[in-house]
Amino acid sequence: MKKHIVLRSLFAAFIVLGLIFIGNGTVQVVATTFASADTEHELEMRVVKNRWRWDPDVIVVPYGSLVRLTIENEDDFDHGIAIREFGLDRRLPAGRTTTVQFIADQEGEFEFFCSVYCGTGHFDQKGTLVVTHDDVDDVAARYGAGRGTEGLPVRSRADAISRLPYAVDEDGVKVFELTAEHIMWDYGNDAVIESWGYNGQLPGPEIRVTEGDVVRINFTNKLPVATTVHWHGVDVPFLMDGVPGYTQDPVQPGETFVYEFTAYPAGTRFYHTHGSHHGDEAEQMDMGLAGAFVIEPREFDRPDIDYTMVLTERIRDGAYPINGAVYPDTEFIVVEEGQRVRIRMINAGSSTFHPMHLHGHQFRVVATDGNPVPEAAQLTRNTLPLLPGESYDVEFIANNPGIWLLHCHELQHAGGGMITAVVYDQIIGGEFSAVDHTGRTVTHETFDDGYSLITFGYTNCPDICGINLSTMSAAIRELGPDGDRVNALFVTIDPERDTPEVLGDYVRAYGNRVTGITGTPEQIADLAGAYAAKYEPVDQSNGGYSMDHSTTVYLMGPGGRYIAQFSYASGTDRIVAAIRNAIERDSERVSSQ
Repeated sequence: MKKHIVLRSLFAAFIVLGLIFIGNGTVQVVATTFASADTEHELEMRVVKNRWRWDPDVIVVPYGSLVRLTIENEDDFDHGIAIREFGLDRRLPAGRTTTVQFIADQEGEFEFFCSVYCGTGHFDQKGTLVVTHDDVDDVAARYGAGRGTEGLPVRSRADAISRLPYAVDEDGVKVFELTAEHIMWDYGNDAVIESWGYNGQLPGPEIRVTEGDVVRINFTNKLPVATTVHWHGVDVPFLMDGVPGYTQDPVQPGETFVYEFTAYPAGTRFYHTHGSHHGDEAEQMDMGLAGAFVIEPREFDRPDIDYTMVLTERIRDGAYPINGAVYPDTEFIVVEEGQRVRIRMINAGSSTFHPMHLHGHQFRVVATDGNPVPEAAQLTRNTLPLLPGESYDVEFIANNPGIWLLHCHELQHAGGGMITAVVYDQIIGGEFSAVDHTGRTVTHETFDDGYSLITFGYTNCPDICGINLSTMSAAIRELGPDGDRVNALFVTIDPERDTPEVLGDYVRAYGNRVTGITGTPEQIADLAGAYAAKYEPVDQSNGGYSMDHSTTVYLMGPGGRYIAQFSYASGTDRIVAAIRNAIERDSERVSSQ
């Protein structure tokens, strides 16, 4: 009897320990018997959350070894790992770490894949196992194994160019260089996502030509997978259409393919991947492989503002970018009252539609899928749904000064960042009179000759104000000689405590390009109102107070013209890029006059 009690107790303890072990997120899956192995080889892998990809997707092991794989499934879905040649097929529960093992008793390359047959994402979740007699490290280096996303360049809109440059050969052909690259892309708002981008950016740089131009695009594939480029809406020769298995073989990693055609017809078009086969096209588009292709007519009634808006999607990450950024880091469309504004909207996603809504204005639909709409048939709308692959050109007259949202009215998409705004350049900023940290009276005219970075805060601010001032100062330094054209203004919203002396001690810590601005409470209220900056005191338990306030950084141009604004997390690179772009545009404007 006692023997049975002891056995039951041991069995119960074993069950409890097993439940604790599983509850802590680890499941060991080990075969009961193995043939003898020369060595043991341990590796760690993961299923990347929301990506349905292996990291790493190439593993190299020595022949004859007992291979032990510890796999963390970061995803919210179950996955599986299978290697047919080694009889391996194990479930990988969501959010758990699972260990599997096998004897590497065959030499060569073998495919490992997700064995959960539910959805196309699982079908494309593949990797390569290499079993070798050679030195594992040498073979791994040749395959680029084990790196995953480590070492990938992190890029953002600050690194992007708006249009792809070209050269003209002796026959008058416009020659472009286009490359597909593996990167990490910073969409803003803390969304840094593994991506595939044309010329290292999302979306790819706009290709803009004139109807009838002969275009040659040398496309190089630097991705780890095969791919193609399709010219959506462009009437190209059959062999240039970029559809794998129909018009061409997919372009393998490291290879170059030359696309050449006559740009026709005029209109808003775009280019995007067609994958290496029909099964992976959606994944490649979701990774970011798309860009605008605008063919201007020979006779073009050019609007005052011609803005291209590429809408994409990172569905697994819940991000819905506009031109490679999510709100609040999207670029605003800055207009002047009376201008004719054209917005070229392109839905370059593969799965979702976007009803784009503009506040404060009615627009005319002047082109659909790049094709002009006769004036008598032009609809007047303020909301326009774009299906995947569609484009619309809309126009309106900027006749209602303000700051007007332009956003997807599928509110989940808006919540994922598909928000921008039409901003009238004189609606932010304006006349003011105040005092700087030296006691000197300053007005809007004091800083009108150059560019200004302006933010609001107070000297007792615990964190954000210092971050903004450090970022602004770093941006001015990074601009080099152009930094001499930029002022950094810190406007206190606590003028009763932030006297010129107090303010001076504070701003001097951030360099000699920072000017502190204070004044009477009325002057500060007027100045904050001109920038739509909000603030209010918050009583504290010790009888004192702190200040709640806006954290935006504004970029103003010569004459007090609004250019852009940034969240406190936007970083130095975005600010530097915006200032350089503004200086370049202003120089072009002056030279064209």
